[in-house]
Amino acid sequence: MSRKGLWIGLAIFLIVGILSNSGWGAAEKQIPKVGPVKLNAHPPTLEGKTVLLRWNGKYNGDKFLARLGELLTQQVKNVKILKLWEMDSTTAAISKNGEASEEVANKIAKLKPDLVIAAQAD
Repeated sequence: MSRKGLWIGLAIFLIVGILSNSGWGAAEKQIPKVGPVKLNAHPPTLEGKTVLLRWNGKYNGDKFLARLGELLTQQVKNVKILKLWEMDSTTAAISKNGEASEEVANKIAKLKPDLVIAAQAD
């Protein structure tokens, strides 16, 4: 191994050591582990279905979702569009942690939509 390679290896070793001792290791241990996820079947049509639109508060995401809702109501018979951010403004935010994400998910589940479309924009 060349001298340059040794220095690069040493630098990487030191950086990893610093990061693991500065709380990164503790933060990694707090990340929840997610097991296998079973996806729901896609509905064959959106006719007569309730579609919930979920925005996380990033700039223009609400405009995108509002336009999507308009297009769906124009093109799909009897579709019901729910704009979560208009129903509960506290949901128009980026989840800061697992508990906040779970809280928003519970609010969505209580509304019993057939489909959820979430988007953000910049």
